[in-house]
Amino acid sequence: MSNDKILTIIKEKNKNEIINMLKTDGKIKTLSFFAEVLDKRAYFTLDNEGTIKRKKLNYIIPIFAFSDDFNYLADSIINFSDLKEREKISDISRLSNIEISKLKEKLMKTLANGNLDFSKKYGKELFLRDREEFYKTVLEFSLLGDMKSLKPLLILSFKKLFENTEYEENVFFLLISYLTKYRDNFYFYENYEKDDNIVEVKNLRESIILNKNLLESMEGLEVLSTLKALEMYDFKNFDKFLSKVNDEIRMLKSLTVLDETAKKLSAAFL
Repeated sequence: MSNDKILTIIKEKNKNEIINMLKTDGKIKTLSFFAEVLDKRAYFTLDNEGTIKRKKLNYIIPIFAFSDDFNYLADSIINFSDLKEREKISDISRLSNIEISKLKEKLMKTLANGNLDFSKKYGKELFLRDREEFYKTVLEFSLLGDMKSLKPLLILSFKKLFENTEYEENVFFLLISYLTKYRDNFYFYENYEKDDNIVEVKNLRESIILNKNLLESMEGLEVLSTLKALEMYDFKNFDKFLSKVNDEIRMLKSLTVLDETAKKLSAAFL
C-alpha cells in the first residue's frame, strides 16, 4: 500500500479500509503501515521562556497487544494518528560485528543520552540476536526513570504483541523512538536510600488493588505496570528499583482519573 493511500485513509477516517487490512494482513502489518503517523517528532520541548511541555505516550502498541477487536483497533489508529507529526522511518542497519555484552552497554547509554540514530541500531541488533536480553535491557533502563513515562507498560505490551512473531521494523521503531525521545527523571533512583522496611512487590500490588482510588487512577496504572516489569527478570538493582517505586508512591499528592483507553489497559496488569 502506498503512503498516499495511507494518508488518505487517515484524512477520510476510513475505518472500513483499516478493518479490511486487519483481516487481510493482521495486526502487526497493519500497525506497521501506519507507523509513520503514530510517532511524535519530540516528546519533550522547552521554549525560550523556560516552559516545559511533555507529550504523553501513544497507547497504540498497548492497545494492539491487548485487544483483538478490529473495530476498536481501527478506531484507535484513526484517533492516535497525527499527520502533522508524520516522520519517515528509514531502514535500520545491522551491527552484526558487535558482541552481545557491548550491544547491551551501548543500547543503555544511547537510550539515556537520547541518541535515536544509534539506539535504534543497537536495539535492533540486540533484539534480533537475543530478544530476552533486549527486553531485560530496555526494562532495566525504563526502571531507572520515574513511573510517569509508562515505559514499562510500552515494553511489556510490545513483548506481548511480538510473542512468536517475526521482527517488524516500523513497529520496532515506534518502541525505540519513545524510549529514546521521552526524557526521563532519574531523581528517585539517584537519591535511593536503603530501606529495611520496604514493602515487597506482592504486598505492594495487593495494597494497590485494595485502594480503589489509586487502582482507578493513572498513577495506579503506572505502579502496576512497573511492578509487572520488576517481576519479569532477575534485575541486579531490584531492591533499588523497588525502593524507588515505594518512594514515588509516598510522594503522590493527587491522582489522575483513568480515561477509557487506560482503564482497559489497567485490567491487563492486575
